[in-house]
Amino acid sequence: MADGRKGLLLIGLLASVASIPAQLRAGAGKPEGWVPIRWDGGPLEVSRRAKDTALAGRPAQREAIGRWYDPATLDLLRGTPLNCILVTLSAGADPELEERQHLLVREYARVARQRGIAVLGIVHPGSSPVKAAIAAAGAGLDGLVLDGDFSEESKFMAALESALREQNSEALVIPIARHASSVGMADTTPAIADPPPLAPLAVAGVRPSARDLADMGIRAGASAEPWIESNIWMVRFLRFQSGRRPIWIDQQPNPSAAGDYIRCVADAAVAGGRWMVSLDDDLRMRLYQRDAAALATWQRIASYLRFAEDHADWRGFQPYGNVGVLFDAAAQDAEFADEYLNLVARRQVPYRLIPRSSLRPAALAGFRAVLAPTLAPPTETERKILRDFAEQGGLLVTGPAWGNPPKDDPYAEVPTGKGRVAVYREDPPDPGDLARDLLELLPPEVMGLSVFNVPSTISYASTTASGKSVLIQLLNYAGTPSVRVTVRFNGIFKTARLYTPENPPAELAARATADGRTEVAIPRLEAWAALILE
Repeated sequence: MADGRKGLLLIGLLASVASIPAQLRAGAGKPEGWVPIRWDGGPLEVSRRAKDTALAGRPAQREAIGRWYDPATLDLLRGTPLNCILVTLSAGADPELEERQHLLVREYARVARQRGIAVLGIVHPGSSPVKAAIAAAGAGLDGLVLDGDFSEESKFMAALESALREQNSEALVIPIARHASSVGMADTTPAIADPPPLAPLAVAGVRPSARDLADMGIRAGASAEPWIESNIWMVRFLRFQSGRRPIWIDQQPNPSAAGDYIRCVADAAVAGGRWMVSLDDDLRMRLYQRDAAALATWQRIASYLRFAEDHADWRGFQPYGNVGVLFDAAAQDAEFADEYLNLVARRQVPYRLIPRSSLRPAALAGFRAVLAPTLAPPTETERKILRDFAEQGGLLVTGPAWGNPPKDDPYAEVPTGKGRVAVYREDPPDPGDLARDLLELLPPEVMGLSVFNVPSTISYASTTASGKSVLIQLLNYAGTPSVRVTVRFNGIFKTARLYTPENPPAELAARATADGRTEVAIPRLEAWAALILE
């Protein structure tokens, strides 16, 4: 377009997006209330991506990125819960170009703050920590986000934080971790009336999706379930580890695919995290050009973000599960431990986490099964606690370090008192095999939650402290809706209400089964649904 500023007068076109409550917008001042979006742009961003061959052949996209910090782009945020933008600040480029970017960000951040929007600067490898801190302080930024593989990240962070303090800046420093196992320190802030702000934990995630195994070159039978990529397990783990700190997931959706965008929002939000919303180059260009289809995609993204924030109280529910997964924060095979959590969730097995450091008899109360596949070697005290659990009627699943593993079979079940121990031959057991075997080892009443007709769906169950209210969230990773979904949950509940981003809440019939469970039929699952039983 000849007039980029004119092309960004979006207020009228976005008027159909309902405005968010004033109290939510006011929450932008604290990190707990930040709803983030990657807002990369400016001439420095274009220069940083000079080697991107896809972008090189698209001048309209380069123009949109280069001119993105025209204050008119902030109009896109009107009527959405998004109240925290991540802007390109430093990439170790030519000093003159960096200075131009800093001046541009300073003016843009000033306008954003007037609208109640928090502004964070993105710092890429090659940047000077001192110059980045000076630029952040000059622009009054609320924080700095480290994006990329820094050769000595801890030293860079220390230098950056020191430089920020010298500039009398209280900006938070938020590194985007490459793996979940590298983050997750517990919040030990004392319970005081006005605790200091907590920097969000940001981690690189996967693109939520479902793929047929045949498309991946894997042989499978006709009834094989799709391969689902999800971040739900990671958000759960990080929230368990980090206490009150917000969890942010960073990943890029498919270009201009509205279904991918809303799944990204839901995938992070189901377990209480937030997606760092990221626009692909084509969508950004078309938003810049006032393209009607792009604005419709943007509005749908906003509706899912609003649904998540309107139900922020769900983050206070506690994970449900009769199955406990024992994990060791100091384990050498952290990637295996992560994969157990990932694949057990993919098999629709509700679970709760048990830190090895907290393993006590009381910690196992209420569980019907405990997975300890990476507990190697168990101490005598741990062995006794777990053996007593099995003898009292529980199921214990362990690796060969427990002793007497089978020579030929993948695992062997050994009766122990009123219960049993399943000992695997491999060290550690294959996460995929173990997750699949759980469906045979655990009857439905032990798992507590059963969901039918959802081959491309992951479920997540949580409850209030009293257990009188149960929240069962379902996220469909396929591009087509699931129909005639059936949910069964332990216990008798009187009411069932279905919440979705697309429709008003709906009352569903809750039917008591002969075996003491509640069954609810959901006629259609588009993408994200939440069922509350009371």
